[in-house]
Amino acid sequence: PATEEEKQMLRQFAPRAATDQERDRWLIKNARVLNDKARGVFMDMGPMDQYRVMFEGDLKEARDLVEILYGRVKRFLDMEQQLRGMSHGNGEKKEVKKKEPSKKLQELSKQIAHSMANPEYQEVPESERRTAGVNQELEVKKPILEGTVKGVGGVIEAMFKKYALAKGERVQVVAETKDLWKVTGERTIPKAQVNKGWKWVIKGADEEAKKKAEEDAKKKEALEKKRQEEEQKEAEEEAKKKEGGKDAKKKDKEKAKKSDEKEKGKEKAKEKEKAKEKEKAKEKEKAKEKEDAAKKNSKAKKRKRDSDSESEEEDKEEESEEEEDGKLLGRTKKAKQKVETEKAATRKAAVPDQGLLQGLSHPDEKEEGPKTIEQLTMASDIDVTRFHSQPGPSPNDMNPN
Repeated sequence: PATEEEKQMLRQFAPRAATDQERDRWLIKNARVLNDKARGVFMDMGPMDQYRVMFEGDLKEARDLVEILYGRVKRFLDMEQQLRGMSHGNGEKKEVKKKEPSKKLQELSKQIAHSMANPEYQEVPESERRTAGVNQELEVKKPILEGTVKGVGGVIEAMFKKYALAKGERVQVVAETKDLWKVTGERTIPKAQVNKGWKWVIKGADEEAKKKAEEDAKKKEALEKKRQEEEQKEAEEEAKKKEGGKDAKKKDKEKAKKSDEKEKGKEKAKEKEKAKEKEKAKEKEKAKEKEDAAKKNSKAKKRKRDSDSESEEEDKEEESEEEEDGKLLGRTKKAKQKVETEKAATRKAAVPDQGLLQGLSHPDEKEEGPKTIEQLTMASDIDVTRFHSQPGPSPNDMNPN
Protein backbone atom coordinates (compact mmCIF):
# COMPACT_ATOMS: atom_id res chain seq x y z
CA PRO A 1 0.00 0.00 0.00
CA ALA A 2 1.03 3.59 -0.65
CA THR A 3 2.36 5.88 2.06
CA GLU A 4 0.79 9.20 2.98
CA GLU A 5 3.45 11.12 1.03
CA GLU A 6 2.68 9.13 -2.09
CA LYS A 7 -1.01 9.75 -1.57
CA GLN A 8 -0.34 13.49 -1.28
CA MET A 9 1.67 13.35 -4.52
CA LEU A 10 -1.18 11.51 -6.17
CA ARG A 11 -3.62 14.18 -5.03
CA GLN A 12 -1.39 16.88 -6.50
CA PHE A 13 -1.30 15.07 -9.84
CA ALA A 14 -4.99 14.28 -9.74
CA PRO A 15 -6.49 15.82 -12.88
CA ARG A 16 -9.27 18.32 -12.69
CA ALA A 17 -11.04 20.68 -15.03
CA ALA A 18 -9.39 24.06 -15.53
CA THR A 19 -11.54 27.08 -14.79
CA ASP A 20 -12.07 29.94 -17.23
CA GLN A 21 -10.15 32.34 -14.99
CA GLU A 22 -7.10 30.03 -14.82
CA ARG A 23 -7.18 29.53 -18.57
CA ASP A 24 -7.43 33.27 -19.32
CA ARG A 25 -4.66 34.09 -16.81
CA TRP A 26 -2.33 31.51 -18.39
CA LEU A 27 -3.07 32.80 -21.89
CA ILE A 28 -2.32 36.37 -20.84
CA LYS A 29 1.00 35.36 -19.27
CA ASN A 30 2.02 33.43 -22.40
CA ALA A 31 0.53 35.81 -24.97
CA ARG A 32 4.00 36.97 -26.06
CA VAL A 33 5.15 33.38 -26.73
CA LEU A 34 2.01 31.72 -28.11
CA ASN A 35 1.30 32.00 -31.81
CA ASP A 36 -2.17 31.75 -33.38
CA LYS A 37 -1.85 28.02 -34.19
CA ALA A 38 -0.76 27.02 -30.66
CA ARG A 39 -3.48 29.26 -29.14
CA GLY A 40 -6.13 27.59 -31.30
CA VAL A 41 -4.92 24.08 -30.38
CA PHE A 42 -4.96 24.97 -26.68
CA MET A 43 -8.50 26.42 -26.91
CA ASP A 44 -9.72 23.27 -28.73
CA MET A 45 -8.51 21.07 -25.87
CA GLY A 46 -10.85 19.96 -23.13
CA PRO A 47 -10.66 21.54 -19.65
CA MET A 48 -8.81 18.48 -18.26
CA ASP A 49 -6.09 18.62 -20.93
CA GLN A 50 -5.84 22.40 -20.48
CA TYR A 51 -5.15 21.82 -16.78
CA ARG A 52 -2.45 19.24 -17.68
CA VAL A 53 -0.79 21.79 -20.01
CA MET A 54 -0.91 24.59 -17.41
CA PHE A 55 0.41 22.29 -14.64
CA GLU A 56 4.05 22.62 -15.83
CA GLY A 57 3.95 26.41 -15.75
CA ASP A 58 4.60 29.08 -18.35
CA LEU A 59 5.86 28.35 -21.84
CA LYS A 60 9.22 29.35 -23.28
CA GLU A 61 10.01 30.45 -26.77
CA ALA A 62 10.22 27.46 -29.09
CA ARG A 63 9.78 26.69 -32.75
CA ASP A 64 6.97 24.10 -32.48
CA LEU A 65 4.73 25.01 -29.54
CA VAL A 66 1.94 22.61 -30.59
CA GLU A 67 4.20 19.61 -30.06
CA ILE A 68 5.21 20.99 -26.66
CA LEU A 69 1.58 21.29 -25.60
CA TYR A 70 0.77 17.67 -26.52
CA GLY A 71 4.02 16.55 -24.88
CA ARG A 72 2.94 18.14 -21.60
CA VAL A 73 -0.38 16.31 -21.74
CA LYS A 74 1.35 12.99 -22.39
CA ARG A 75 3.87 13.46 -19.54
CA PHE A 76 1.08 14.30 -17.10
CA LEU A 77 -0.86 11.18 -18.10
CA ASP A 78 2.24 8.99 -17.67
CA MET A 79 2.83 10.48 -14.21
CA GLU A 80 -0.78 9.76 -13.27
CA GLN A 81 -0.46 6.11 -14.30
CA GLN A 82 2.77 5.65 -12.36
CA LEU A 83 1.38 7.16 -9.21
CA ARG A 84 -1.76 5.08 -9.46
CA GLY A 85 0.32 1.93 -9.80
CA MET A 86 2.33 2.91 -6.73
CA SER A 87 -0.73 3.63 -4.64
CA HIS A 88 -2.89 0.68 -5.65
CA GLY A 89 -0.31 -1.93 -6.65
CA ASN A 90 1.59 -4.53 -4.56
CA GLY A 91 5.07 -3.86 -5.95
CA GLU A 92 4.40 -5.82 -9.12
CA LYS A 93 4.14 -4.10 -12.42
CA LYS A 94 0.80 -4.48 -14.07
CA GLU A 95 0.21 -4.20 -17.72
CA VAL A 96 -1.78 -1.11 -18.38
CA LYS A 97 -3.85 -1.01 -21.49
CA LYS A 98 -2.93 2.04 -23.46
CA LYS A 99 -5.79 4.26 -24.37
CA GLU A 100 -6.22 5.03 -28.00
CA PRO A 101 -5.27 8.64 -28.73
CA SER A 102 -7.82 11.05 -30.07
CA LYS A 103 -8.34 11.57 -33.78
CA LYS A 104 -6.60 14.96 -33.71
CA LEU A 105 -3.57 13.45 -31.97
CA GLN A 106 -3.44 10.60 -34.47
CA GLU A 107 -3.57 12.99 -37.41
CA LEU A 108 -0.90 15.19 -35.84
CA SER A 109 1.40 12.21 -35.19
CA LYS A 110 0.96 11.08 -38.81
CA GLN A 111 1.87 14.54 -40.06
CA ILE A 112 4.95 14.66 -37.79
CA ALA A 113 6.05 11.17 -38.91
CA HIS A 114 5.58 12.08 -42.56
CA SER A 115 7.50 15.32 -42.20
CA MET A 116 10.33 13.53 -40.40
CA ALA A 117 10.48 10.77 -43.00
CA ASN A 118 10.36 13.17 -45.93
CA PRO A 119 11.84 16.45 -44.71
CA GLU A 120 11.53 19.54 -46.87
CA TYR A 121 14.25 22.08 -46.25
CA GLN A 122 13.34 25.71 -46.70
CA GLU A 123 15.54 28.68 -46.61
CA VAL A 124 15.19 30.83 -43.54
CA PRO A 125 14.59 34.48 -44.40
CA GLU A 126 17.26 36.96 -43.36
CA SER A 127 14.97 38.70 -40.93
CA GLU A 128 14.54 35.46 -38.94
CA ARG A 129 18.15 34.24 -39.08
CA ARG A 130 19.94 34.13 -35.71
CA THR A 131 23.38 32.91 -36.73
CA ALA A 132 25.81 33.71 -39.49
CA GLY A 133 25.46 36.64 -41.76
CA VAL A 134 27.45 39.81 -41.62
CA ASN A 135 24.48 42.14 -41.13
CA GLN A 136 22.70 39.87 -38.68
CA GLU A 137 21.31 41.72 -35.68
CA LEU A 138 20.32 39.93 -32.48
CA GLU A 139 16.71 40.12 -31.53
CA VAL A 140 16.05 42.32 -28.58
CA LYS A 141 13.51 41.02 -26.16
CA LYS A 142 10.66 43.43 -25.81
CA PRO A 143 9.97 44.39 -22.22
CA ILE A 144 6.61 43.39 -20.83
CA LEU A 145 4.41 46.44 -20.68
CA GLU A 146 3.21 47.25 -17.20
CA GLY A 147 1.74 50.49 -15.98
CA THR A 148 1.70 52.26 -12.65
CA VAL A 149 -1.33 54.51 -13.12
CA LYS A 150 -4.84 54.28 -14.49
CA GLY A 151 -4.91 57.02 -17.08
CA VAL A 152 -2.54 58.66 -19.52
CA GLY A 153 0.76 56.78 -19.34
CA GLY A 154 -0.92 53.61 -18.12
CA VAL A 155 -1.15 50.26 -19.91
CA ILE A 156 -4.32 48.63 -21.21
CA GLU A 157 -4.73 44.92 -22.04
CA ALA A 158 -7.41 43.63 -24.41
CA MET A 159 -9.58 40.89 -22.89
CA PHE A 160 -10.93 39.81 -26.29
CA LYS A 161 -10.00 40.21 -29.92
CA LYS A 162 -11.33 43.73 -30.19
CA TYR A 163 -10.35 47.37 -30.72
CA ALA A 164 -7.90 46.24 -33.49
CA LEU A 165 -6.02 44.31 -30.78
CA ALA A 166 -5.39 40.60 -30.24
CA LYS A 167 -6.54 38.93 -27.08
CA GLY A 168 -3.98 39.68 -24.35
CA GLU A 169 -2.22 42.38 -26.33
CA ARG A 170 -1.04 45.36 -24.28
CA VAL A 171 -0.79 48.96 -25.39
CA GLN A 172 0.10 52.22 -23.69
CA VAL A 173 -2.33 55.10 -23.29
CA VAL A 174 -1.11 58.22 -25.03
CA ALA A 175 -4.02 60.65 -24.65
CA GLU A 176 -7.66 60.80 -23.79
CA THR A 177 -10.92 62.44 -24.71
CA LYS A 178 -14.24 62.62 -22.90
CA ASP A 179 -15.27 59.04 -23.79
CA LEU A 180 -12.15 57.46 -25.37
CA TRP A 181 -8.60 56.46 -24.56
CA LYS A 182 -6.04 57.06 -27.33
CA VAL A 183 -3.36 54.36 -27.43
CA THR A 184 -0.28 53.71 -29.53
CA GLY A 185 -0.90 52.84 -33.17
CA GLU A 186 -3.52 55.58 -33.54
CA ARG A 187 -6.20 53.41 -31.99
CA THR A 188 -8.98 54.32 -29.58
CA ILE A 189 -10.68 52.35 -26.81
CA PRO A 190 -14.01 53.36 -25.16
CA LYS A 191 -13.73 54.18 -21.47
CA ALA A 192 -17.14 52.65 -20.59
CA GLN A 193 -15.99 49.11 -21.48
CA VAL A 194 -13.45 48.82 -18.69
CA ASN A 195 -13.31 45.29 -17.20
CA LYS A 196 -15.71 44.19 -19.95
CA GLY A 197 -13.55 44.38 -23.08
CA TRP A 198 -10.27 45.67 -21.64
CA LYS A 199 -8.56 46.14 -18.28
CA TRP A 200 -5.75 48.15 -16.69
CA VAL A 201 -2.37 46.46 -16.22
CA ILE A 202 -0.59 47.66 -13.08
CA LYS A 203 2.85 46.58 -12.07
CA GLY A 204 2.81 44.03 -9.27
CA ALA A 205 -0.78 42.98 -9.89
CA ASP A 206 0.32 39.64 -11.34
CA GLU A 207 2.50 38.98 -8.31
CA GLU A 208 -0.41 39.79 -6.05
CA ALA A 209 -2.60 37.48 -8.10
CA LYS A 210 0.04 34.76 -7.76
CA LYS A 211 0.20 35.29 -4.03
CA LYS A 212 -3.56 35.12 -3.79
CA ALA A 213 -3.57 31.95 -5.88
CA GLU A 214 -0.92 30.43 -3.61
CA GLU A 215 -2.86 31.44 -0.52
CA ASP A 216 -6.04 29.98 -1.99
CA ALA A 217 -4.17 26.77 -2.78
CA LYS A 218 -2.86 26.60 0.79
CA LYS A 219 -6.35 27.19 2.16
CA LYS A 220 -7.70 24.46 -0.08
CA GLU A 221 -4.99 22.08 1.11
CA ALA A 222 -5.78 22.89 4.72
CA LEU A 223 -9.47 22.33 4.06
CA GLU A 224 -8.71 19.03 2.36
CA LYS A 225 -6.59 17.94 5.31
CA LYS A 226 -9.39 18.82 7.69
CA ARG A 227 -11.85 16.99 5.53
CA GLN A 228 -9.61 13.92 5.41
CA GLU A 229 -9.19 14.00 9.18
CA GLU A 230 -12.94 14.31 9.62
CA GLU A 231 -13.48 11.42 7.24
CA GLN A 232 -10.98 9.30 9.19
CA LYS A 233 -12.73 10.16 12.43
CA GLU A 234 -16.08 9.33 10.93
CA ALA A 235 -14.72 6.03 9.63
CA GLU A 236 -13.35 5.18 13.09
CA GLU A 237 -16.64 6.11 14.70
CA GLU A 238 -18.53 4.00 12.20
CA ALA A 239 -16.22 1.05 12.92
CA LYS A 240 -16.83 1.48 16.63
CA LYS A 241 -20.51 1.71 16.05
CA LYS A 242 -20.43 -1.46 13.98
CA GLU A 243 -18.51 -3.27 16.75
CA GLY A 244 -20.89 -2.11 19.43
CA GLY A 245 -23.83 -2.25 17.11
CA LYS A 246 -24.79 -5.77 18.14
CA ASP A 247 -24.89 -4.86 21.82
CA ALA A 248 -26.77 -1.70 21.00
CA LYS A 249 -29.23 -3.69 18.91
CA LYS A 250 -29.77 -6.14 21.77
CA LYS A 251 -30.29 -3.27 24.20
CA ASP A 252 -32.63 -1.61 21.78
CA LYS A 253 -34.59 -4.85 21.39
CA GLU A 254 -34.79 -5.28 25.18
CA LYS A 255 -35.92 -1.68 25.56
CA ALA A 256 -38.45 -2.17 22.81
CA LYS A 257 -39.75 -5.35 24.50
CA LYS A 258 -40.00 -3.59 27.85
CA SER A 259 -41.79 -0.67 26.29
CA ASP A 260 -44.13 -3.06 24.48
CA GLU A 261 -44.84 -4.91 27.73
CA LYS A 262 -45.52 -1.62 29.50
CA GLU A 263 -47.85 -0.55 26.74
CA LYS A 264 -49.61 -3.92 26.83
CA GLY A 265 -49.96 -3.65 30.63
CA LYS A 266 -51.37 -0.16 30.26
CA GLU A 267 -53.79 -1.39 27.61
CA LYS A 268 -54.89 -4.30 29.83
CA ALA A 269 -55.39 -1.94 32.78
CA LYS A 270 -57.43 0.36 30.57
CA GLU A 271 -59.49 -2.59 29.37
CA LYS A 272 -60.08 -3.71 32.97
CA GLU A 273 -61.14 -0.20 33.94
CA LYS A 274 -63.48 -0.10 30.95
CA ALA A 275 -64.94 -3.51 31.94
CA LYS A 276 -65.45 -2.30 35.52
CA GLU A 277 -67.12 0.85 34.26
CA LYS A 278 -69.36 -1.25 32.01
CA GLU A 279 -70.28 -3.52 34.96
CA LYS A 280 -71.05 -0.49 37.11
CA ALA A 281 -73.18 0.96 34.33
CA LYS A 282 -75.01 -2.36 33.98
CA GLU A 283 -75.58 -2.53 37.75
CA LYS A 284 -76.89 1.03 37.69
CA GLU A 285 -79.20 0.13 34.81
CA LYS A 286 -80.41 -2.96 36.68
CA ALA A 287 -81.03 -0.90 39.83
CA LYS A 288 -82.94 1.64 37.78
CA GLU A 289 -84.95 -1.15 36.17
CA LYS A 290 -85.73 -2.59 39.61
CA GLU A 291 -86.76 0.82 40.89
CA ASP A 292 -88.91 1.35 37.82
CA ALA A 293 -90.47 -2.14 38.26
CA ALA A 294 -91.14 -1.47 41.96
CA LYS A 295 -92.72 1.87 41.08
CA LYS A 296 -94.81 0.16 38.41
CA ASN A 297 -95.84 -2.59 40.88
CA SER A 298 -96.80 -0.04 43.51
CA LYS A 299 -98.79 1.90 40.93
CA ALA A 300 -100.49 -1.32 39.76
CA LYS A 301 -101.31 -2.25 43.34
CA LYS A 302 -102.77 1.17 43.94
CA ARG A 303 -104.73 0.86 40.74
CA LYS A 304 -105.97 -2.61 41.83
CA ARG A 305 -106.91 -1.28 45.23
CA ASP A 306 -108.73 1.63 43.65
CA SER A 307 -110.39 -0.68 41.14
CA ASP A 308 -111.32 -3.16 43.90
CA SER A 309 -112.81 -0.43 46.04
CA GLU A 310 -114.66 0.93 43.02
CA SER A 311 -115.92 -2.59 42.13
CA GLU A 312 -117.04 -3.14 45.71
CA GLU A 313 -118.86 0.15 45.68
CA GLU A 314 -120.42 -0.74 42.33
CA ASP A 315 -121.40 -4.16 43.67
CA LYS A 316 -122.97 -2.55 46.68
CA GLU A 317 -124.77 -0.07 44.50
CA GLU A 318 -125.93 -2.91 42.24
CA GLU A 319 -127.09 -4.91 45.26
CA SER A 320 -128.94 -1.93 46.62
CA GLU A 321 -130.42 -1.31 43.21
CA GLU A 322 -131.41 -4.99 42.97
CA GLU A 323 -132.97 -4.82 46.42
CA GLU A 324 -134.86 -1.74 45.42
CA ASP A 325 -135.85 -3.43 42.15
CA GLY A 326 -137.00 -6.52 44.17
CA LYS A 327 -139.02 -4.39 46.44
CA LEU A 328 -140.56 -2.65 43.47
CA LEU A 329 -141.23 -5.99 41.81
CA GLY A 330 -142.85 -7.29 45.02
CA ARG A 331 -144.99 -4.21 45.18
CA THR A 332 -145.86 -4.52 41.52
CA LYS A 333 -146.68 -8.19 41.98
CA LYS A 334 -148.90 -7.42 44.91
CA ALA A 335 -150.50 -4.66 42.91
CA LYS A 336 -150.98 -6.99 39.98
CA GLN A 337 -152.49 -9.64 42.26
CA LYS A 338 -154.85 -7.06 43.68
CA VAL A 339 -155.76 -5.95 40.16
CA GLU A 340 -156.28 -9.51 39.06
CA THR A 341 -158.43 -10.28 42.11
CA GLU A 342 -160.40 -7.18 41.42
CA LYS A 343 -160.77 -8.20 37.80
CA ALA A 344 -161.91 -11.65 38.79
CA ALA A 345 -164.43 -10.25 41.16
CA THR A 346 -165.73 -7.91 38.53
CA ARG A 347 -165.93 -10.72 36.04
CA LYS A 348 -167.97 -12.84 38.40
CA ALA A 349 -170.25 -9.94 39.17
CA ALA A 350 -170.72 -9.09 35.50
CA VAL A 351 -171.84 -12.53 34.14
CA PRO A 352 -175.37 -12.12 32.53
CA ASP A 353 -178.15 -14.71 32.09
CA GLN A 354 -178.47 -16.92 29.02
CA GLY A 355 -181.69 -15.28 27.91
CA LEU A 356 -180.00 -11.93 27.94
CA LEU A 357 -177.14 -13.33 26.02
CA GLN A 358 -179.50 -14.83 23.44
CA GLY A 359 -181.33 -11.53 23.01
CA LEU A 360 -178.06 -9.80 22.44
CA SER A 361 -176.89 -12.26 19.82
CA HIS A 362 -177.30 -11.62 16.05
CA PRO A 363 -180.59 -12.92 14.52
CA ASP A 364 -178.83 -14.59 11.58
CA GLU A 365 -176.56 -16.54 13.83
CA LYS A 366 -177.68 -19.87 15.08
CA GLU A 367 -177.72 -20.51 18.66
CA GLU A 368 -174.57 -22.31 19.59
CA GLY A 369 -174.53 -22.68 23.27
CA PRO A 370 -173.20 -20.41 25.87
CA LYS A 371 -170.40 -17.99 24.99
CA THR A 372 -167.77 -16.51 27.27
CA ILE A 373 -167.84 -12.97 28.39
CA GLU A 374 -164.82 -12.09 26.25
CA GLN A 375 -166.49 -13.49 23.16
CA LEU A 376 -169.67 -11.66 23.95
CA THR A 377 -167.85 -8.43 24.51
CA MET A 378 -165.92 -8.79 21.31
CA ALA A 379 -169.09 -9.62 19.37
CA SER A 380 -171.25 -6.88 20.75
CA ASP A 381 -168.52 -4.36 21.38
CA ILE A 382 -169.63 -4.03 24.97
CA ASP A 383 -167.36 -1.98 27.07
CA VAL A 384 -166.31 -4.35 29.81
CA THR A 385 -164.81 -1.54 31.84
CA ARG A 386 -168.34 -0.24 32.32
CA PHE A 387 -169.06 -3.26 34.34
CA HIS A 388 -166.02 -2.60 36.47
CA SER A 389 -166.81 1.02 37.04
CA GLN A 390 -170.61 0.73 37.36
CA PRO A 391 -172.28 -2.25 38.83
CA GLY A 392 -174.70 -3.89 36.44
CA PRO A 393 -178.33 -4.74 37.11
CA SER A 394 -178.97 -7.79 39.10
CA PRO A 395 -180.91 -10.71 37.60
CA ASN A 396 -183.79 -10.05 39.84
CA ASP A 397 -184.09 -6.54 38.38
CA MET A 398 -184.04 -7.93 34.83
CA ASN A 399 -186.60 -10.63 35.57
CA PRO A 400 -189.72 -9.00 37.08
CA ASN A 401 -191.37 -12.30 37.40
